[in-house]
Amino acid sequence: MRGGCSLVILAGGLSRRMGRDKASLPAGDGTLIEHIARRLAPVVDETIVAGGPSRPSLSGLRFVEDHYPGLGPLAGIHAGLGAARYAQVWVVGCDLPDADPALAHLFLGLAGGYDAVVPHIGAEPQGVCALYDPGLVSRVDGLLAAGERRVKALLVASNVRYVTSEELRAVDPELRSFRNINTPDDYQVWLTTQPASR
Repeated sequence: MRGGCSLVILAGGLSRRMGRDKASLPAGDGTLIEHIARRLAPVVDETIVAGGPSRPSLSGLRFVEDHYPGLGPLAGIHAGLGAARYAQVWVVGCDLPDADPALAHLFLGLAGGYDAVVPHIGAEPQGVCALYDPGLVSRVDGLLAAGERRVKALLVASNVRYVTSEELRAVDPELRSFRNINTPDDYQVWLTTQPASR
């Protein structure tokens, strides 16, 4: 479903635990970031890659540099919000290769009147697989300029619709969308559990 939504894939992390750039890890017939872009393309109107050293060859991607390099996901969110052309921005970390396309429909359906729609699993908000209003860019800029790096700080300062695990399981029963690839072991497990169609 297309609903005036930009996808921002965060690719600027340092990948310390992985030991190499996560976004460029092989995945199927491309890289991890290309896998995510292809998987989610049917439900968004544009795809932006924020930060990172790699430049995937997949057509249709736009690249934006972080204005605050080295300041983590919040800096990538800032760059993506500033570049987005559509009324809602779905932010997805490049280490979440199983982000489910059905989340877009769920998030967009809950977005009215909120600054952000953010999954909340256990005790943790999942701010790097969440929907944001691009009007938040000035608020994020203020946080980064003040030295704040935590996505949670943005959520505390915003009107957020949190999405419960039960709501999420309606479209992603195993919550695979939120399984990070942070280490070589995580990556190997992900590779060995991929259906043949992916």
